[in-house]
Amino acid sequence: MLDSPRASRVLRARTRVSRPAITVARLRRANPAIVTISRSTFKLRLFRRLRYSRTFGIAVGRAGYTTPAGRYHVQNKIVNPPWTAPGWAGSLAGQTIPGGAPNNPLKARWLGLGGGYGIHGTGEPWSIGSRASHGCIRMRVGDVKRLYPLVPVGSLVLIA
Repeated sequence: MLDSPRASRVLRARTRVSRPAITVARLRRANPAIVTISRSTFKLRLFRRLRYSRTFGIAVGRAGYTTPAGRYHVQNKIVNPPWTAPGWAGSLAGQTIPGGAPNNPLKARWLGLGGGYGIHGTGEPWSIGSRASHGCIRMRVGDVKRLYPLVPVGSLVLIA
């Protein structure tokens, strides 16, 4: 048949409709909030139910204390979190500064990502848009207060 120049060249293939294992509706239910963080543009983007919601300016880790890239989940959330000063904090090292104290750098809210890293407010709003932290993601206090109720524990956080 194929060796004949006058033969019909119509090919009929059987097709079968397949259904996806996971639907968009199921993904939306499973991901009420997704946070993406761009270290290069100093932007945190919030997606709610897989739809873009808003963008916030951030500060990320400075040289030697880089904010680690990767896939994380919000592990815990705290209003007015206490801060246990790490070794790099000089004379404060080892001390716990109560939440709400003026010398507590974790202003207003904490969204913990694990490994001592998290998203929190800052008393240094001029640092937003720069590499200024010791690895955490800093936000203006008003911004972190707006973000906090929109991101449940377990939410996906992608840092690039």
